[in-house]
Amino acid sequence: MESQTLFLILGVVAAFGVAWYVYQEQQARLLRTRVVELPGCLRFEANGFFVEMQQSAKQIKVHAEACQLARTPLAGGAQKMQHGPLDATLPAAGLQIDVARGSVKAEGQSAPVPTGFCTITFTASDELTNTVNKRTGGHVSVLTIDQVPVPVAAGFQSFANRVDIWAEKITTRLQQDHAEEVRKEEEAAKAALAKQLAAQGDGEPVDMAVQIEMWRKAAGFSGSFSDVSTDDKGRVVWFIDFCDDGRITLHANKRTIHTTLRGATITALGAELEIGVRDDYWTEDDPVLAKFLVLQGLPPDERRAWRDRLEKIRDTLDSRVDRGY
Repeated sequence: MESQTLFLILGVVAAFGVAWYVYQEQQARLLRTRVVELPGCLRFEANGFFVEMQQSAKQIKVHAEACQLARTPLAGGAQKMQHGPLDATLPAAGLQIDVARGSVKAEGQSAPVPTGFCTITFTASDELTNTVNKRTGGHVSVLTIDQVPVPVAAGFQSFANRVDIWAEKITTRLQQDHAEEVRKEEEAAKAALAKQLAAQGDGEPVDMAVQIEMWRKAAGFSGSFSDVSTDDKGRVVWFIDFCDDGRITLHANKRTIHTTLRGATITALGAELEIGVRDDYWTEDDPVLAKFLVLQGLPPDERRAWRDRLEKIRDTLDSRVDRGY
């Protein structure tokens, strides 16, 4: 009888030991991470999600068993939300990754208490790639993975730092390529204008349609909204041309600029509209705007409609920038 009791106790102890081992192994598996090198790709793997840095394609791929993805059209429109298991491909240019620790503040507590979990957020936009490649469409994408254990998030942060450096290089290169392309187009437009002026001789104005086409070629876009005014000799007095994504061309007082409405000021001054925009010399330390007077001669209702439209596009663009889009 005593031996049977002993064997029973040993059996219970052994079963408890096996159960404890299985539990510990399961907990370790939930927190286990690794970085795997694949052809043309570096992958971070964790329980419930993985992220691939696809160097040749200049994009990342995110697979998550539980996440949410918000896509907002760059041209405006309703935001589309997706939940659940997802696969998403995001451009590296302009990519931002944020890892935030969760905390809660219960009633009566002076400071928030860590939850032991983090939220990983990927923010990406097609705007820069579309601008460089002169494409339309595209989205701002925000993918969020919640309830990531702190040890897993810490391992991912090291991987995210590598992705950030890689994405920043791609972003800088695209911006430089775009700036060089714009410079070449502006030089070509100036050369074409000089050639036409030489052919027409002194005193003859450049054809308005030709002038506008040259400006649009230099800017790299044709606006969705535009207006122009000429003097009695056919010379352009002022010109405005802008897109729904915030890009704008302005000409007034014999000056022309191709820029965006980001941070712009729009002021009604009597029978005209003053638009202040950032030029190549604008900096955070010296935030002086280049100002252009346009829309002289238009009826008040039309000027008001232009101002409302410009302010709406400006506010949308500033809001995207503030949110890191």
